[in-house]
Amino acid sequence: MPKVVREDIDSLNTVLAITIEKKDYELKLKQELKKIAETHAMKGFRKGKMPPGFLKKMYGKGVLGDVVSHMLQHELAEAMSGEDQRYLGQPLPTEDFQPVDFNINNLEDYTFRFNVGIAPSFEVLGVDKDNSFDFFTVGVPDEKVDTQLNMLRRWFGEKTEATDCILEDDTITFNAVELDGDTAKANGWKTTFDILVQKIGDEAFKKELLGKKQGDTVRFNIFNLENNATETYVKKYLLNFSDKNIEEGTETGKMYEAVIEMVQRMTPADLNQNFFDGVFGNDAVTTVEQARDAIRKNIGRENESSAETLLYGNLRSRLVNMNRKNMPLPEDFLKRWVKSNHEKEAASILEDFDKFSDDMRWNLIKNKLYKQFELKLNEQEIRELAFHRVASYFGGYQQMEILKNVLNKIMEDPEQVNSIARDVLSNKLFYKLKDAVSLHEVPIAEEELTQKIKELDAQEKEAEASAVAPETEAAKQTEE
Repeated sequence: MPKVVREDIDSLNTVLAITIEKKDYELKLKQELKKIAETHAMKGFRKGKMPPGFLKKMYGKGVLGDVVSHMLQHELAEAMSGEDQRYLGQPLPTEDFQPVDFNINNLEDYTFRFNVGIAPSFEVLGVDKDNSFDFFTVGVPDEKVDTQLNMLRRWFGEKTEATDCILEDDTITFNAVELDGDTAKANGWKTTFDILVQKIGDEAFKKELLGKKQGDTVRFNIFNLENNATETYVKKYLLNFSDKNIEEGTETGKMYEAVIEMVQRMTPADLNQNFFDGVFGNDAVTTVEQARDAIRKNIGRENESSAETLLYGNLRSRLVNMNRKNMPLPEDFLKRWVKSNHEKEAASILEDFDKFSDDMRWNLIKNKLYKQFELKLNEQEIRELAFHRVASYFGGYQQMEILKNVLNKIMEDPEQVNSIARDVLSNKLFYKLKDAVSLHEVPIAEEELTQKIKELDAQEKEAEASAVAPETEAAKQTEE
């Protein structure tokens, strides 16, 4: 059996020496060579009849290297994954390492030596009521609730054909023809398309349109019609050019004359039980006041989520600052690890090595707290967070069947599931920390809270560009 010896250099650095003796690999070597002899056909020899000497000459060195390397990786993984180990990053061959020249004709013992970083021994400071943090709170004005309720009534309303003057919330169907001067162009382009009046960017034309009705005729520059529309967008969605038309460079004039073929108006849903059930779920809301309360709570939840995001950032920053002195790291090893594993990014990472080190410390703090709070995962928690995100994507209101279909697709994707699982664990840790420290509520305007979130997002994007801090082996086990 291979021997693994740990040779501590100091409290943060060690060397793992792994010796694989001849007796450890010799039988496996013979078995692998026998497999090759039985399965490989070689000109001049029948299958399974290749002379041992020839077999060794052709395949021996490579097979010996593979067998020893496989055993080495297994022993290294075992040594790194022990529950009582606190290793950082991945092992690196010692700097005096010399490549092994495997000799199939002279089997011997092999010793491999690896530098490994050790996580510092520490207790997390600052997770107590003596540590106070600001927690921003935003009120939800009645006007915002009214706006949301009216929007929901339009979403769940019915489209009807309007014959009176066009309103700004209407959708217009235009039947348009290309103009040549003041008359329709011979063999000119024709198109039919829908557009929401609110999206019209030509304010003078919009004002003219609001006085029109179904059946009236209007003229407009089709490329200036919709707000912020690109030329490609206009060709594809208003002019209805095919991909072939666009590839062939089909052109058209800018001015069009159109008949208002149809005016569709969304009649807001009545504030009745059918509406309440469609928006909030069966019997969850039965009165207008309850509906307003539910909307207010949903809007408030969005603001609270933003406030919690800021709090999490502040918790992270302060806990790292408070514990930095008691968390020395094996800097030389980590710098060498960065150069070895992230050649392209190494220069920028090492330029801001303090930030890299703090990312490492935060991983270690989280790992410590996961164990301290005995945090675990289960599938139902993963599904609940995934569902919440799907619902939020649809603004918090959507038919349940649609939400479930999207959720099921997410749960079939292992990458998304693993990502959500990590977030569940982080969320659990956050709420434990939120309960453990003192919070000082600070009223703030929604606009100011939004600006703070934008600034935080910008900082996180900058951080993600260089974030490669390795996690401890123990941290990986906890998350798994």
